[in-house]
Amino acid sequence: MRVWIDILTPKQALFFEPLIQSLKERGDEVIVTSRRYREAELLLRKRQINAEFIGSHGGKELSNKLSASLERSELLLEYFKEEKPDALVSFSSPEAGRVAFGLGIINICVSDSPHAEAVSKLTIPIADCLLTPWIVPEKSWTVYGIERSKIETYKALDPFVWLSRRDLTEKNQLGLNIDKSKTTISLRLEESFAAYSKRDSYTQEFALIQRLIEEFRNQNIVILCRYSEQIDAVLKKFKGRVTVPNDVVDGITLLQQSDLFIGLGGTMTAEASLLGTPAISFFSGSYFVERYLVSKGLLTKPRDIDGVVRVSKNFLRDPKMKKQIKMRAGRIRAGMEDPIQVIIDKLDNLMRAKLNQELARN
Repeated sequence: MRVWIDILTPKQALFFEPLIQSLKERGDEVIVTSRRYREAELLLRKRQINAEFIGSHGGKELSNKLSASLERSELLLEYFKEEKPDALVSFSSPEAGRVAFGLGIINICVSDSPHAEAVSKLTIPIADCLLTPWIVPEKSWTVYGIERSKIETYKALDPFVWLSRRDLTEKNQLGLNIDKSKTTISLRLEESFAAYSKRDSYTQEFALIQRLIEEFRNQNIVILCRYSEQIDAVLKKFKGRVTVPNDVVDGITLLQQSDLFIGLGGTMTAEASLLGTPAISFFSGSYFVERYLVSKGLLTKPRDIDGVVRVSKNFLRDPKMKKQIKMRAGRIRAGMEDPIQVIIDKLDNLMRAKLNQELARN
């Protein structure tokens, strides 16, 4: 089988890496594509995933997003029209999904984010199969036009894919110049260029960072940015008071060495929660994975910055709480299944069905 995997974000690189390896090990041909996007490029190269970079992200402005998406669709069509793959696997890639639909390529879409309305409207209705965590209700997807029969679930949250393949007892070097004798608070900025982002500036994020600096002035504060624009903005305002990695850091190692994590996005918040690192969500909206983690006692979601500071202090002054969360996280991970095998099984089933249809026609 010739399988096309389109990787657009760091999360997707981590999620699809074992799928690429598994497919290659059993003899399938795998073609990996990506786009020009800072963190994804850095991580793909760091993980030595051989990808063809086609097109770019487009940035925050809607007109630029549209222009970049149309251009990328054309470039992908040109790349694949001579020798089509048998199947596409992507995390709701609008360009890859459209090309697969137009060329008659099997299209498997993976997503845990029905709250990403713009992307879901463009990708979910044309998928041959949608694979999603079991905690996301079917009705959250059928509103986009996909049939219930095309929706399948796996009993795992997405970060389980790479966490389950890592020796979590291994002590790795972080590579950041921080004082190990101090408490470390890590904060991940929001996906501010995403279509679902409701914020037009860094006002809320900067207000939070400023309060953390004031309240925890003798501690390490690590700010993880997604774009070079975010790095520049944070350094301009807070240089010398926070640590801002310029390169992609090993998220698991950072979270294991953090006493507290504050997330303004989704993936790393779930990753921290499943690791058992005390975690706070300050995401501006709400999503099913977040609600599940809160219900299991692995994540806290305060209403405002005062609440974030209050909960942070409670976490940092109570080491017993950290041990309890870590044990709870381990039990929840133990009950999860491997989504990679679910994807491979679905690929085989859809390919078999397509071959049978072709034989019947002939």
